[in-house]
Amino acid sequence: MEKFIVVLTENRNLGMLAVPYFVMDKDNSPSLILNEMVNTENPSVHDYNFTAKELELLEIMKKLSDRYLFRIFSKEKTIKLFYDNLDQKKFNDHVRPHIEKYMYACFDKLVQCPYVPIYFKDAKYSNLYKTDVISVYEKDVEPVFYFDLSEQGIDYSLKLKLSGEDLSITHKKPVVITNSPCSILIREKLYRIPDTDSKKFLPFFDKQHIKIQARSVPTYMDTFVANAVRNNHVVASGFEIKEDKTEPTAILSLEQDIRQQPTLVLKLKYANKEYLSHSQPNALVQLSNEKGNYVFTKYQRHLEWENRIIKILISNGLKARNGANFSPINEQDDENTIYTIIHWLNNNKDTLQENNIAFIQKNLENNYFIGEFSCSFKSDKGQDWFDLQMKVQVGDYEIPFIKLRKFILAGKNEYTLPNGDIFIIPQEWFTKYGDILLYAEEKKGKVKLNRMYYTLLEKSSNGKYKEAKNIPLENGKKVPDTLNALLRPYQLRGFNWMHYLHDNSFGGILADDMGLGKTLQIIALLLKIYDTQGLQEETTQPAQLNLFEPSTIEGFNTSGLATSLIAMPTSLIHNWLNEFKKFAPTLKIYIYSGTRRLKSREIGKIIRHYHVVLTSYGVVRNDIDYLKHYKFHYFILDESQYIKNPNSKIYEAISQVECTKKMVLTGTPIENSLTDLWAQMNFVNKGLLGNLTFFKRQFVVPISKNNNEEQEEKLQNLIEPFVLRRTKEKVAKELPPVNEQVLYCDMTAEQKKVYDSEKSGIRNELLKTFENKGVEKSTFLALQGLTRLRQIANHPKLVNPEFQGESGKFNLIINNLENITNEKHKVLIFSSFVKDLKLIEGVLNSRKIKYSKLTGSTTNRQQVVDDFEKKEDCRVFLISLKAGGVGLNLISADYVFLLNPWWNPAAEAQAINRAHRIGQTKNVFVYRFISIDTIEEKIMKLQEHKSKLADTFINSNNPFKNMNETEIKELFS
Repeated sequence: MEKFIVVLTENRNLGMLAVPYFVMDKDNSPSLILNEMVNTENPSVHDYNFTAKELELLEIMKKLSDRYLFRIFSKEKTIKLFYDNLDQKKFNDHVRPHIEKYMYACFDKLVQCPYVPIYFKDAKYSNLYKTDVISVYEKDVEPVFYFDLSEQGIDYSLKLKLSGEDLSITHKKPVVITNSPCSILIREKLYRIPDTDSKKFLPFFDKQHIKIQARSVPTYMDTFVANAVRNNHVVASGFEIKEDKTEPTAILSLEQDIRQQPTLVLKLKYANKEYLSHSQPNALVQLSNEKGNYVFTKYQRHLEWENRIIKILISNGLKARNGANFSPINEQDDENTIYTIIHWLNNNKDTLQENNIAFIQKNLENNYFIGEFSCSFKSDKGQDWFDLQMKVQVGDYEIPFIKLRKFILAGKNEYTLPNGDIFIIPQEWFTKYGDILLYAEEKKGKVKLNRMYYTLLEKSSNGKYKEAKNIPLENGKKVPDTLNALLRPYQLRGFNWMHYLHDNSFGGILADDMGLGKTLQIIALLLKIYDTQGLQEETTQPAQLNLFEPSTIEGFNTSGLATSLIAMPTSLIHNWLNEFKKFAPTLKIYIYSGTRRLKSREIGKIIRHYHVVLTSYGVVRNDIDYLKHYKFHYFILDESQYIKNPNSKIYEAISQVECTKKMVLTGTPIENSLTDLWAQMNFVNKGLLGNLTFFKRQFVVPISKNNNEEQEEKLQNLIEPFVLRRTKEKVAKELPPVNEQVLYCDMTAEQKKVYDSEKSGIRNELLKTFENKGVEKSTFLALQGLTRLRQIANHPKLVNPEFQGESGKFNLIINNLENITNEKHKVLIFSSFVKDLKLIEGVLNSRKIKYSKLTGSTTNRQQVVDDFEKKEDCRVFLISLKAGGVGLNLISADYVFLLNPWWNPAAEAQAINRAHRIGQTKNVFVYRFISIDTIEEKIMKLQEHKSKLADTFINSNNPFKNMNETEIKELFS
């Protein structure tokens, strides 16, 4: 009959091994016939019905097979080479420990399968005899150490502790089956001795006792005997073993680890000795020796209590690192600093105290303060300042907050207390008060904060910024009856917002979308503050006064307020004048422009009679030596992106104009970079964003270069009360929709040939310049090349008038233009290149299509606008993007052609808004023409980044700003 058995046998390569076999058992034979070894990799190949537990046993024994060991431990090509080249160290350190681990697991499973016979095959015999059967003792056993101490030394013996008696192993020919964990075969019984090494038993295979000489007793007692007392059952004679029931205590120690990094070490104190929490033995032992009187005190580990302490630490935010080391959990799992650890200790000192966990500081360079601390914060509002009263209480010490100011601004956490202890300034104080202290000023030992920063105080008190700009409509100012217009709800909100700033002496940026009536909102504000209700309305605008002729005309500025000045691009002066005549005829307007304008330092004697002076940026720049001698009430800038360069002469000039209040209007507060925003905000609220160097360090670099969301939020919150921006989509819902479509155009073969040749030449020249002169010197060359490629993408004739071929884009533009005009629609055509418009102009003339044209050289600007708006047969308006970006109201058009993309999406938005603005009743269709496989497609992708920046803060004409060499090369690839 075939049987399934397990054989313990000596393998010449691997040592003692457990091997599964099928055997034949013949009744009359003393031996068993080994049929075959069981295939542990695939037991199902055998015609044998294994039980579930037998299959589990085979799964364990698979880990002992040649194939498995070869797969894990060898890089050789064959099993034979594996054994031939297996060195002893690798075998001892890795292979044999693996074998013994699974041998031991095999014995555990065999206890559960008593019906599976186990045989021990002596290597000296070739046959396996029935009498070789053995069994596994059903329980783990432990060694019993017998120590007899006398004046002659120590008599030491070792037995196995069974359930009924102690078993001696001497002279019983024991066989070591596994070393660690230990298993020993004594006669026909296999004993399992966990947590013990076989080396302890080897001396007692042949003798009953070991003698330790008297001179070696102290060392032996302190080492071997102490270890035995700690881990095993010991029967002692000549010395004492006591069990101590003292309750242990826990200690959390702040010290340095082996890498000199701060860490919290959990120590467990049993009686008078401290142990690390991760130490392995289940008991702790202390030895005392008084004149040869040895006493071992054994403390049984309170593992349940120790685990509870560890759970308390972990549940309160600590993480076990290595050994007994703990540190606070952080999201990035970065190295913890002393600051995060002190912060955790301060936050959890009550928890430690409640659970009797003591805290100590050990072997540190400094002693850190752990205890109660607080900060009281109060602000008193003055006329222009908030007086900040802040006091810090650290333990028994009261510290004026002004002493901590330089530490917080410098980002330093450590402040030395009078007793020498280090107080770690909480990180939340940096977050809560850092911005306040950054903008506050120290005056005569006091901390003062300009009223412009009141949102920072709101944040420090409740963690939120106050949205001061959302002034309730019902609590707003009454619009003057003399305003000849009914303000829309969003315009009324804008009026109230500006009046709120006016009442609080703040400046503001009205940044509504083009076409939402910023001019009207400003006129309503000026009409309100000059209180013209009692003035007699003039039906015509009086002639401007002579310098030497006092004003006797009724209705002129008698409000008691100084005159207000509005600066704008020259092309908008007449538009503003018409808006004042239309909406506020009681306000008297003085035009300070033209070559015949009066130039005198005493110009104030004239303009003081008027409510408002209209002038241009160029005039302010050229005549600042005259204008700066009069202090205006309001100084208002329209299209304030004109002052975006803080180093320009225009910015220098407008900064010299004296005034009481300021306001700017723009649809595009950011064209190139955040510096544009700084220039305009610094004009209306000087110092709000610090000086330019500070602003670049604090905001431009972190936001534009590093995408720092925290600094982005801080900047938004700083400017929020002083910037009002509404989009048409949100507030002018009655406007018909804009339908935008990109028309992609294939270049003609001859156009593509010119384009590819030009691109190759530009790229080669750029590579040389990069190599020889660097990025900065290459920018001008790149900009030239970029312009030429953009022009060729439109039509090669823009760079070579002799070109005889056609342009794919130009043909598509003309086809669409013809269809639109035939259907009697009106269209605005915008291009960055005047030569582009001239090509279209030639086609329009040849086909006798009437048109208007506006470029930088146009002198009769208003006339060409009126022709397009009022003449039914004038259906095309050719406009250069630069000349027509502002100040135009062209709502008769319902189509907009954008012939070429530019980096600044705001410029395109301005163009669209010439038609899509208040008063438009028709759907507006926008066509963008893009040549495929050209620089134009790459420009569209780069527009996305510009749009995000502009949308975030309230668009660049230098495309290479903030671009590195790789990015510029990619542009021309």
